[in-house]
Amino acid sequence: MHRTANTLLLGLFLVAPFAHAVEPYRPRKTGHPFPIYTNNPPGNMLENDPVRRGAKEPALHPEETRKLIHVPPGFEVRLFASEPEVVNPVGMTWDERGRLWVVELYEYPKGAPKGAKGRDRIKILEDTDADGKADKVTVFADGFSLATGIALGHGGVYLGAAPDLLFLEDTDGDDKADKTTKLLTGFGMEDRHELLNGFAWGPDGWLYMTHGVFTHSKVRGAHDPDGFGVQMDAALARFHPRTKKFEVFADGTSNPWGVDWNERGDAFVSACVIQHLFHLAPGGLYNRQGGTWANPYGYVGDLPTKGLPAIVDWRHYRAAHAGICIYQGDQYPPEWRGLVMLGNIHQNALNCDRLTPVGATYKAEKESKLLGPDKGIGAVGAGNFLVSKDPWFRPISVQTGPDGALWVADWSDKYPCYQNAQADPLGVDREMGRIWRVVWTGDQPGKKIPSRLDAKMDFKKASDEQLAKLLAHPNNWQRRQAQRLLGERAAAVNKPTSLTELWAAHATGQAMEPALDQAAAATAPWHRAWAARLTGEVSEERSGALPRLAALARDEDPSVRAAAAVALRKFSSGSFTVGTVPAVHVGTATLLPHFRELLARPSGPGDTYYPHIVWMAMEPRAAQDPQPFLKLFAETDTSVSAYCLYRTMRRICDLTDAAERERHLNAAMEFLGAIADKIQLVGAALDGLIKAQEAKGARPTAPFASILAKLITNPALADKARRLAALLGDSSAARTLLAKINDPKASVDDRLKGIQSAREAKSDAARGELVKLLGTEKNQTLLVETVRALGGFPGDDIAYTMTDAWKHFSAGTRRDAAEVLVTRVKWARALLAGVEKKLVAPQDISATARRALAQSTDSTVVDQADRFLGRYRATGGDKLKLIAEKRSLIFAAAPDLKNGHEVAKKSCFVCHKLYTDGADVGPDLTGVGRSTLDALLHNVIDPNEVIGNGNEATEVELKDGTVLTGRVVEDAPTRLKLLAAGPTEHVIAKSDIAVKDGKPKIRTLHSSLMPEGLEQMPDKDFRDLIWFLLNPPQDNRPWTPALRKELLGDETAGLPKKPTK
Repeated sequence: MHRTANTLLLGLFLVAPFAHAVEPYRPRKTGHPFPIYTNNPPGNMLENDPVRRGAKEPALHPEETRKLIHVPPGFEVRLFASEPEVVNPVGMTWDERGRLWVVELYEYPKGAPKGAKGRDRIKILEDTDADGKADKVTVFADGFSLATGIALGHGGVYLGAAPDLLFLEDTDGDDKADKTTKLLTGFGMEDRHELLNGFAWGPDGWLYMTHGVFTHSKVRGAHDPDGFGVQMDAALARFHPRTKKFEVFADGTSNPWGVDWNERGDAFVSACVIQHLFHLAPGGLYNRQGGTWANPYGYVGDLPTKGLPAIVDWRHYRAAHAGICIYQGDQYPPEWRGLVMLGNIHQNALNCDRLTPVGATYKAEKESKLLGPDKGIGAVGAGNFLVSKDPWFRPISVQTGPDGALWVADWSDKYPCYQNAQADPLGVDREMGRIWRVVWTGDQPGKKIPSRLDAKMDFKKASDEQLAKLLAHPNNWQRRQAQRLLGERAAAVNKPTSLTELWAAHATGQAMEPALDQAAAATAPWHRAWAARLTGEVSEERSGALPRLAALARDEDPSVRAAAAVALRKFSSGSFTVGTVPAVHVGTATLLPHFRELLARPSGPGDTYYPHIVWMAMEPRAAQDPQPFLKLFAETDTSVSAYCLYRTMRRICDLTDAAERERHLNAAMEFLGAIADKIQLVGAALDGLIKAQEAKGARPTAPFASILAKLITNPALADKARRLAALLGDSSAARTLLAKINDPKASVDDRLKGIQSAREAKSDAARGELVKLLGTEKNQTLLVETVRALGGFPGDDIAYTMTDAWKHFSAGTRRDAAEVLVTRVKWARALLAGVEKKLVAPQDISATARRALAQSTDSTVVDQADRFLGRYRATGGDKLKLIAEKRSLIFAAAPDLKNGHEVAKKSCFVCHKLYTDGADVGPDLTGVGRSTLDALLHNVIDPNEVIGNGNEATEVELKDGTVLTGRVVEDAPTRLKLLAAGPTEHVIAKSDIAVKDGKPKIRTLHSSLMPEGLEQMPDKDFRDLIWFLLNPPQDNRPWTPALRKELLGDETAGLPKKPTK
């Protein structure tokens, strides 16, 4: 069921509530040196809207909450600050004195009214008496609206307050900002829980930030408001404090909230809705919750994972993560170093994962060596480092502090969900907020652990030599502070040998050649990798740069070679992720030997980043002239060569200059003939050309039949070569494929290939074979594909042929047939005529098709649909009544979960995934949309209640009158790709799109891809479906009283004792 995943502020729905017999708690409101803002009424609930209910329990006093937080033996949770000293903390950082700086997001979610002064502010929290608690609070600056990110450095404070990145300075040393400079503007504000966030200084000296998928930014300099800017949505981006350059570091994920680096300097982010943990390497184009990558020429959508994958293929509880820390402090025992800590807002917990290198990337698993076996979501155990039984606990930032312990910013609100805030902005609690410390006491409970080294500490007063010594400190907080300060001072780091020293030296801007040469020869591969990375960061053709990269491109370790590819990308493009002019021009001939070394060595199993970044390094040059690269592929003949050759073939077909495209495509076909004995390469090249033709790519003009005929003689290549030949218009190959369609002796797989070929050929012969199969075939797999294929052919008679064959169709085939027939007016009329003649039953018309009929531009179709099928759209009041009725229905009889699974396959899983089942069209139900019975009923019955940007349906009208609807998953210069239920891909040449008033007829519908009307299925099926989705076997959660209360609320009358298997 489709509930858009923009239901996250910093999380989505609620975990099981816990009752506490305490008096309602509210913080004191007087006697403070700063304004105390309150709600009226505080935490107002939408009692008439059970979907958005938050924690029903009242807020707890911080001490009561602390008692309900569980951590492993030897650890203790301690409160550093709470309301009203800190309220709605959304970001935190420290200065050189160990003082905590916090951004308070009071104006979430709407922002300050136009013309009004915002109430978001920055506070400094200080522990002056070393008792581990803040006792001094200073408001550094206020008056902001939607401030979500903070970092300190270079003499001021970087503050993210969309649409701007601001720099605040205290010029007179009174801890009050008195100068504000706008550095960047253009950050999007569409989705208020996905604004720029997670500010952190990277090891390279850049300021990094994360950004969500449903907010669309066009970032540009403050003095260039009309500039093209850097386009960005789901991404990890960075800003250089000196050059003021802004760029996307890696593109993809969902709503990442926070970034951290391990001791090797690799970046990791936490994410929501989709998988929760990503290693984001430079230039990576990663799996996305929605939308498309800014660079269409990475072709990562062709990967099985639809983008580079996360480093997990499993989940913690639900899917709302915020905050990430890779622990590198010195306060915990050493065995805890390197573990990943992530805030989980659904679970009111900190999850814990362990990283393992895999080639040039990583894999992660639940930490269990230290935490022990899994004991469920409410207990410390595998994957759970901290679990709170206070449902108001909302961890959103997790960092290592100056004491070497974990610090946790707790949003602290009854509402966990962006939908809550949008529907009831006054109900967002604006009086609560906590900062917790998780300290190690071992066998000394209650041991005093100061919050910073010394109340008088001030690294800013340290000498360069003292700071250089701190680069070796066992707590990464000290190392990072020292590195930042040295960089700001441009202080030389003598003979850097450690990674931290190398990073610090780079940040100072000092000459790096000897240090980089030394690092390139280091024993540790991560040192060698950073020698390559920093060579690329300098991006200058110094005497040693390219020879150094040549040696590193031959390295045996794939992470080092990947870093060399990243560096070479800097010489071929000015950006990691999109094509821009590089800072220094280096001829392609100079770079080719480096590319050859990268191609010559394969990547390890499970590592898709390495071949991807090799392709990204060479793509800008291959687009200029692919011929020398084809030669390299033939010479190396590795899996990496095959990966890049596939994409080179696609890139050739996507060249925008027609003459160049024709020349290079003809040469590519000749190249196929020249490497006919290299099966791996030829197969990859054929796959790339086939995909390009499916994507409406250009065709070669030189004779190619003899080349493909030669390849067809090789059994390992015959199918692909014949398929390509048919796509390119070879009548002989097409006839061979079409002959399989109605050949009863052919395998189902061969017949499907024939149907696919017919779909692409769109010839009269192809049409005839498909129509013939429709009237005689009983195999539903073949019928479904035939129905879909006929949707691309002209002819009014096709519709009547389908309705005549209707009696042979299964329920699934009928659904697809109805959805095909509603794409054209005359076909829709024929479908409705079939309903009138009782050839087609009303229940055969899927909810998707019914919506299309209701939205038809033909009044006859709309009227007949209402007459034969009933009124389409219920009013808001009708829906609430219907939800109440269906809720009662759910409890009317015992459910059959096995049948519920079968119903889900036919309805939900044509668009949604649930664990391993289903299609990746709408949001993944594993983590969203089914947190409670009420949420699920609202999502099913009223899918248009809340729709996220990027999840709306897009309608495209073609010149032949066909209207196609789906979610845009690719928008390239020459084509548009829609993904619809099934899943069905519609690849549309932009030249085929109808035009009105000079503009293509493409419109974004204000409706979800998920249609209304699913509640019209038989009562038993509806009941079984809902019970299955609420708690499928894969959730592995027994029906305990606590789970019943969580999922069903208080209305459990009639609940079966135990659902049937």
